[in-house]
This record gives sequence, structure tokens and C-alpha cells, in this order.
Amino acid sequence: LRSVENVPHYRVAMHESAVRVHRDLPPTRVWTYGGTMPGPTIEVRSGRGASVEWRNELPSRHFLPIDRTLCGAEEGHPEVRNVVHVHGSRVPPESDGYPEDWYTPGKSAIAHYPSVQEAATLWYHDHAMGIERLNQYAGLFGVFLVRDEIEDALKLPRGDCEIPLVLCDRFFDADGQLRYPDSGVADSPWVSEVNGDALLVNGKLFPYLDVEPCLYRFRVVNASNSRFYYLALSDRRPFRQIGSDQGLLPAPVAIDTLTLAPGERQRID
Repeated sequence: LRSVENVPHYRVAMHESAVRVHRDLPPTRVWTYGGTMPGPTIEVRSGRGASVEWRNELPSRHFLPIDRTLCGAEEGHPEVRNVVHVHGSRVPPESDGYPEDWYTPGKSAIAHYPSVQEAATLWYHDHAMGIERLNQYAGLFGVFLVRDEIEDALKLPRGDCEIPLVLCDRFFDADGQLRYPDSGVADSPWVSEVNGDALLVNGKLFPYLDVEPCLYRFRVVNASNSRFYYLALSDRRPFRQIGSDQGLLPAPVAIDTLTLAPGERQRID
């Protein structure tokens, strides 16, 4: 981390990595931001923002099935193309991560995030035209938090009691490697929806968390390609929703089930 004109500047590299999604499985090949899945949580202050240099250090060949009949993935396009989009961020057009603004391994792009917006739970992910679903499925996603003085004054749970929860579903083969389903047609493998049979939280199968007897704030992100989630406590006790996609609610709402669509974010405690 360094400062440019008092604005934080981050360098985040995309790598192929081997991560352990469960202690009983061998390491799984994934693509990551900063070597982890999800990528590092980036925090910015509203109005101050940050800039990020996104470096593409991925291999030149994809390990998931590319459909060359799809718009943006036609023959002649490189197999590996990436561009980062911060979902929900107010940014200038050149930093938005448009699907056509992809770049290839060995190159990088600097994006500026002024974050002139209310405190919110955002997330970042790959956005390359024609292969976004594959790149995100491979592991390219992370959490991006905007903080402001109004949220600070509410004295909400922070530190170890504020926990991002990134949900996603995947298929794994017998060797613990990612498997992306296809149509069975060699030159047209695309399928319309993918709903994996294994659910991960923060990149782990069957995760658990040791907690203290205090309030917790969970920032929940649905990073699945297609799946909706219906979240509830096992004993059906109510919990409180305090925020949604773009910021805090006017007041906490007691609920016993939370519906989360792909790409959606919610804050609960």
C-alpha cells in the first residue's frame, strides 16, 4: 500500500493459485486476486476513495471450457482476458471495467474509485465479455467496502465482529478440482445456468466460525453464477437486516429469512 496525493493506492495481481477448500481434499486450482479466494477485502473512505492497479499475471490458457460461438469470445480472441468491475461503485467510465476493456496476461490497468457514495458493501469481480462466467467461477471475486462518518457514528460491530461472508456454489471432480458443466457439444459448450452441488463460504466447504457472546455484523455477498440463497438460522430465530446493496436501511428490520440473488449484497446482525 502506498499513498498518491493522499489517496491509497493498491496493487492486486491475478494469479493461478492452489487453494485448499477443505482439509480432506487436495489443493484446488483456481484463479485468484492476490493469491486468495475470495480476493483481499479492499476498504475505502467515502469521498477519498482509492486507486488500484489490477495486474494480469494469469496463464495464457484457460482451464474451463470456452464457447467460441458467444459474443465477445469468438475465434481470434485470446483465451485469457480479464478486466475488473467493482459492482455498485460510482466511478468514471474509464475505471468501470467495461466488458470490452479486457487485457491479457502480462498487462495491467489502473482504476480510480472516488467512492463518492454512502457506506456500502460492494464487491469486485471479473467482467470480460464472453467469459465472465468462467473467470468468476474460477475464483476471481472479492469484497470492496465503502465506509463513511455516518456509519462510524452508529458504533456497529467492527474488527473481529464484522465478517464478510461470500457465498458461491461449485462442482468438483473426484480429484477436488473445479468442473464447469457443458452442453456436451464440443464447439458449443455453453449452458444457460450453473447451480453447483457444493456450497462454499469464503472459499471453504463446510466452514465454521468460533464466536463470542456478542453482536456480529455479517456482510453477505452472493458470488454464484445463477443460484439464489434463502438464509435462515437453524432454530428459526429472527435476526436483523441493517443494509442492502447500496447502503444502510433507514432502520433495522427483524427477519427470519433472507433472500439473496446472484450479485446481491445484504448486511445483517
